[in-house]
Amino acid sequence: MQRTFPDELAFFNMVAYLSAEFAQASGTEIDLAIEQALATIGQFYCADRCYLFRFSDDLSLANNTHEWCADAVAPQIQALQHLKSAEFGDWFMQWHQGLPIVIADVAAYPADSAEFQLLASQGIQSLIMLPIRSKSRLIGMFGVDIVRTTQKWSAEQVAGLQLVAGNICGALLRQQIERQTEKLTFFDSLTGLANRQLMLNRIEQAQLHGKRSEHYAALLFVDIDDFKTLNDSLGYSTGDKVLQIVAKTLSEVLPHGDTVGRLNADEFLILTEMLDTDRANAVKAVTALVEKVQHAVTDNLLLRQIRPKNTLSIGATLFLGDTEEVDLLITQADMAMYQVKQATGNGLAFFDTELQLQANRRIVLAHELRDAIAQQQFELFYQPQLVHPGMVIGAEALLRWRHPKRGLLGPYEFLDFAEESGLIIPIGEIVLKLACQQLAIWQGQLATARLELSVNISAQQFRQRDFIPMVQATIANTGADPTALKLELTESMLVDDFANVVDKMRQLQQLGIRFSLDDFGTGYSSLVYLKRLPLYQLKIDRGFVEDLLTDENEQAIVRTIILLGQTLGLEVLAEGVESAEQLKALLHLGCYHYQGYYFAKPLPLKDFEHFLQQHNSKMFS
Repeated sequence: MQRTFPDELAFFNMVAYLSAEFAQASGTEIDLAIEQALATIGQFYCADRCYLFRFSDDLSLANNTHEWCADAVAPQIQALQHLKSAEFGDWFMQWHQGLPIVIADVAAYPADSAEFQLLASQGIQSLIMLPIRSKSRLIGMFGVDIVRTTQKWSAEQVAGLQLVAGNICGALLRQQIERQTEKLTFFDSLTGLANRQLMLNRIEQAQLHGKRSEHYAALLFVDIDDFKTLNDSLGYSTGDKVLQIVAKTLSEVLPHGDTVGRLNADEFLILTEMLDTDRANAVKAVTALVEKVQHAVTDNLLLRQIRPKNTLSIGATLFLGDTEEVDLLITQADMAMYQVKQATGNGLAFFDTELQLQANRRIVLAHELRDAIAQQQFELFYQPQLVHPGMVIGAEALLRWRHPKRGLLGPYEFLDFAEESGLIIPIGEIVLKLACQQLAIWQGQLATARLELSVNISAQQFRQRDFIPMVQATIANTGADPTALKLELTESMLVDDFANVVDKMRQLQQLGIRFSLDDFGTGYSSLVYLKRLPLYQLKIDRGFVEDLLTDENEQAIVRTIILLGQTLGLEVLAEGVESAEQLKALLHLGCYHYQGYYFAKPLPLKDFEHFLQQHNSKMFS
């Protein structure tokens, strides 16, 4: 284990402390938590100032929103409002790319450089400025100015402070969500149009009407052409304005009784009913309506003031009665729209034979998956998990589908569709049942009695109201000892309804079940929750391990995760270990639990048990 010097240990203790403070802060306490965090960081480095800037939605302006100053240092927050982002020069572009600005000694800059003039005039000797980003979008920056001395910033310190930036980002996003006390149930907050839920209801009603009246209806999937380019070039606030104008235009053009809704981003749905009893005439009616819609958008003066050319790509599908599921109708219209996008945009396409074949394949897959569930065609493979100096202590259970015609299928062949269709819920129950059955068998044998088994839990499955009773019943029915079971959760499921997530985890923890946070380090807000979550293990994402030997930044992040895990008393496991060199580097950094192809691929049960016997027997020979 690599030795941690006291100052480094103090630094990571500070990072862990800040994580806990942010996690415990309610939405109304976020601003105070940020101020206290800035003070803690500033005092730790004997700094002059520690501050936070927020950028406008279009990234054109920046405001100093939070500031801590050392004694006898004059605050500057009032003077640093409505700054043009261009004033930050190259620094702004680096933040936009997710890169920190690290200056160990301002005196190293040429005396006539703009950077030296700006910083030296304030007496600053060293500084670090880190971007605050939500996914790929820049929302702010926080920095530390040091006057009393120079500061050499280690890669670990930079990585640790980047995690603090993630804390701040997660807190700001959580604050924004908690401030939305009144959420509209059926309408989109930006455009005022029907949201997805209301559109689904209206489509179901249209199916009933069409079945009685024998009139065709149509669902149109509408996408604004080059909207991403507009957002990137003119900013998100302008993009939102365009969405509002388009929404208003669509509403005004539609015949009375038709419905328009916003699906997500720049995608809209139009439901038009009572077209005709003849399909050919219904197609003509849809074509005429689409022409009116496209002309209305193209000729809109407000839109033309923003950009000269505004066009729509539209896909349409006709339906008569309730012969198709609502989600399938949306998929059909979406696929037709995509055909327009792949051509030149600015057009209309109807769901045709080729698209029908693709849709049919999805229908077939849905039926086959349902058969697989009913006929128990799923089985588990096991990838060994080891602890230094190489003992197998357990495995991760990985799903495979023994298809009656296509043979053995990996998860990439069907899991995405299972998520989309909701079939992941019964499949997840099968996986947990198979895993617990195998655990019970192992626990009845001396050589395998102490094995642990990790099972991945999907977000949909975890959110089910009956998830805890289902787990309790599975354990009771199989007789498995739950203390050997680890449930792997992903960072994405922590953002929504965090309190409910914690409550469910604690209830299951009382049974003895342990939790692992999978792919840790790939999200932007998980550190905020670490202290409150009843976790047992962090899994370092394979992407960091892959570049561990060649990328110094990845090395720093891996070491930071390991030290944070140690500070918080969590086991840290690296996945994706594929070489002896990677293993050696991880051991050097203090990570002693691992899995990957270097040891074994996911194995069927008999091969895993053979590997276990051969491998562990060598350990004790």
